[in-house]
Amino acid sequence: MVDKHCKALNYTLSDKENKKVKFYYPLFNHIVNCENYLCIKGRRLNTDETKRMAIISAMATLHDDLIDEENWDKETYFKVLDRTLPLELQTQKVQLIFALEDELHNIWQPTEKYKAALKVATEWQVVSSKQLQENISLKDILYISENKCGNSSLLWASVMNEEWLPEDNAFIYQSGYVGQIVNDLFDAFKDREDGVYTLVRKTESIAQAKEIFLRECAKLHQLILACNTSKDNKLITIRRMACVHAFALVALEHLQNTENKYGKPMNWDKPIRKELVTDLAFWSNKFKLLKYACSLAELR
Repeated sequence: MVDKHCKALNYTLSDKENKKVKFYYPLFNHIVNCENYLCIKGRRLNTDETKRMAIISAMATLHDDLIDEENWDKETYFKVLDRTLPLELQTQKVQLIFALEDELHNIWQPTEKYKAALKVATEWQVVSSKQLQENISLKDILYISENKCGNSSLLWASVMNEEWLPEDNAFIYQSGYVGQIVNDLFDAFKDREDGVYTLVRKTESIAQAKEIFLRECAKLHQLILACNTSKDNKLITIRRMACVHAFALVALEHLQNTENKYGKPMNWDKPIRKELVTDLAFWSNKFKLLKYACSLAELR
């Protein structure tokens, strides 16, 4: 679908865009987000939900690029959302977004719940640009991370054919926050190169970052246990999410070794790429991932 519209628009996605639009975002939203949420309901995504989620995931990464990489201001960006952007300002990327949106409307009519969730999630995505400011505080980073990714998670949940209860929404929101911390830990090198300040660069030590992560994981598990469903569904949800969140503990161990080398507070300009990138190609890290997934699943 993406290739078809790129060809019609004579637009070529970069290698980076190709990976994000066609693979990473759809994979992440399908497996890490939606399939995890639905564990609490004892089911998986159906075919219709999968199709609309694939299209929305592709659109989402293109939307993010307008804010994160092309620095569109809030007013202009919102004109993309409501499709009032003047034709002369419609870049090929914007036209691709519109084409995918038309494809979405061919198979699904967005609900009012989805539209409202999209507006809130978008507003927080715009706010997150403040993380490019060197003087941003740890408190502000955590506040932005929670709201940006918590509301993004509620957006993905609104795409599914579910009547989510308040307690469901609470754990879905918290899972977004925890997921953002995992992402920030794994993207330590990329964020440094891009000039983005995340919690790991603003904490006093890697140990403090780990403490924050484990605290939010414990809160997530308590929210899952508070859901109105069977004990089996709760445990399966916790265990499935632990498999993803364990990546953070592998990254934290790697970053702790880097901090041990350079001292604390660590000068983030000094470490080379391999000292900030946690490589899961190593079997040692794969075994650590399994170990941490098992232990994290028991955290309460």
